[in-house]
Amino acid sequence: ILIHADTGKILYEKEANKTMYPASTTKIMTAILVLENEQLTDIATVSSNAVKSIPEGYSHASLQIGEQFTVEQLLHVLLIPSANDAANVLAEHVAGSVAEFANMMNQKAIEIGCKNTHFVNPSGIHSNDHYSTAYDLALIGQYAMKNNIFRSIVRKTSCSLPATKQYGLDDRVFTTTNALLKPNSNLEINNYYYPYAIGIKTGFTTPAGNCLVAQSSNNGLDFIVTVLDSNLSDALKYILSAHESNAFLSYDLGIGAG
Repeated sequence: ILIHADTGKILYEKEANKTMYPASTTKIMTAILVLENEQLTDIATVSSNAVKSIPEGYSHASLQIGEQFTVEQLLHVLLIPSANDAANVLAEHVAGSVAEFANMMNQKAIEIGCKNTHFVNPSGIHSNDHYSTAYDLALIGQYAMKNNIFRSIVRKTSCSLPATKQYGLDDRVFTTTNALLKPNSNLEINNYYYPYAIGIKTGFTTPAGNCLVAQSSNNGLDFIVTVLDSNLSDALKYILSAHESNAFLSYDLGIGAG
């Protein structure tokens, strides 16, 4: 689905209300609840469950049991390298448990206007009972991007965590999973850099396939695209086509020629 970010008007859709697995685009909702319930300077402690419940093969930030980080630090590793351990730590910090946090996620989804979304964890680790739709995720992305802190984090291309007593190295340096944000000189098909991209979140699991909620901004027009079970080139195609059609879209959206 492709929507106008300001008005929510749908410009293109295909099976937009089909329930599918969202993978780590789930973390958009996690960040929303953290930002609405905690201060950036609050301190969260890494629990054993937050670390040990991450299945092998899923992304993580090498968080160690007993480490303490600010909410701001954890939000960065949640949204930039998509760390699943950070998602658990934040969920426990906000709600006391992952299960209770999932209840908060589902309630917030209803408040935002989602119709076909159900979360069971804060990370997007696969579960058959954890699903959403392209339309619902576009709504969640639109809501999240109204928060200036969220908006500033998801357009960054790197972040890091400091050494601690539990982890003595300073090698926890991470880069974004969003290839639309990373300039490079690669002329191959997998060079997805798009200069007008300003976020938002990628996701991947084998059952979910490639997932992306992205926003672009150019010539006063902002668009949000959600693509599930596909590849990044599809999302880039939709967003690029929208910006190349600015004159038509501006007229169609009722905001004047541009």
